[in-house]
This record gives sequence, structure tokens and C-alpha cells, in this order.
Amino acid sequence: MKTIIISLLIIHITTGVIALLVGLIPMFSKKGSRLHNRAGLIYVYCMITVAITALLLCVLQPFKMMRLFLTGIAVFSFYLSMTGWRATKQKRSGPQQADKILTYLTLAVSVLMVGFGVYLMMTNGASFFPILFSFFGILTFTFARRDIQAMYRPTEKMHWFFQHFTRMGGSYIATFTAALVTNIGRILPTNAPEWMATLSWIAPAVIGGMLIGRTVRYYKQKFGGTQTPVKA
Repeated sequence: MKTIIISLLIIHITTGVIALLVGLIPMFSKKGSRLHNRAGLIYVYCMITVAITALLLCVLQPFKMMRLFLTGIAVFSFYLSMTGWRATKQKRSGPQQADKILTYLTLAVSVLMVGFGVYLMMTNGASFFPILFSFFGILTFTFARRDIQAMYRPTEKMHWFFQHFTRMGGSYIATFTAALVTNIGRILPTNAPEWMATLSWIAPAVIGGMLIGRTVRYYKQKFGGTQTPVKA
């Protein structure tokens, strides 16, 4: 069992690092180029592996609160990356059966996440990581529910385009946050003030959210609601 856990941990860390490095390429490469598409696909495959290994480690390892946090953020980041990638497949035909299965399955998983987080709070008290795990469950549920609603009502012409880069960007922010929080103790000096560690939880979401918001405004002004965006 110990060998299996170590192997899973190595795969989890390795694919997580690859995702962080490869995920930068689509941000700065030409949209729709072969490099952009290939790097994005590698990122998605890495996120699938990260999510699967995180779930397996959570089940096989002795229960750890930090592992609970990593599992929650892995599930959330996985769903964002998958829906961001699948958005490029929906620009002509809309959501397909695979998208519906993914979304409904994720909705069910998110409910289980919230339920398990609440259970831990009831049995162990309202400690930080169970609350955080429930929070990621609620976030995942919110995105999945929104996607289900979008399946059955008209969306804006370029909905797929904006969903693609906002979801992929959100997935990268979540993955970066997990890596930063896990390693912040090794980065900061031992006498660093507590607020610096707290900042590692908040700063990626704030900065990344501002950059995504700015990108959305840029493309909406560029396309003016009439032009067709670059092909993904």
C-alpha cells in the first residue's frame, strides 16, 4: 500500500508541475495556433490525472485535512479545465451528450463534497479545512448548475469563446493556488509574518480574476458582438 501511495503522489506532483508550466503556453501563444491547441490539450490531460490521483490519495492515505483541501481544489480545477476545453467543441453544435454527463456527474460529486464537509464540521467542529472543502463543493455545484441551465436556454453568440478562456484561466488559478499554499512554508522564512501565508490563499484569485476580467472586456470591445473570434 505504501508503494502505491508514493507512486500516486509522484504522479500527482509531476503532472501538477507540468500543468503549471504547460498552462502558461496557451496564455502567451497565438490563439488557435497548433502550439496553443496542443499545449492546452496537454494541460487538460494533466488536470485529469491530478484529479484522479488526488481522489485516490484521499481514499488510500490516512485521513489528512490538508489532503481534503487538495482534493477539493483538484475536483474544482478539473471541472473548469474540462468545461473550458469542451467549450471549443460546442461552438457549432452546442452541448453534446458527453458534456451533459460530465456536468450532471460533477453536480452529484459537488453535493457529496458539501455533505461530507458538513459531516466533518458536525463531528470535528467547524475547523478550517472542512469549511474550505465545503466551499469548493459549493463553487463546483454553482458552476455545474449554471452549465445545466445554459444547456436549455439560448446563449450569446460567442459564449463558447468566453467560456473557454475564463474556465481554463480559472482552472490555472486554482491549480497555482494549491501549489503555492502547499509550498509556502518552504518559500517564506521561518520568521515571516502570518499575513504573508494568508496572502497566498487570496492573491492568486484576486490577481488572476482581474486579468481574466480585463481579457473579457478586451475581446468584447474587439468583437463588438458581431465579429467572429479566432478559431480554437
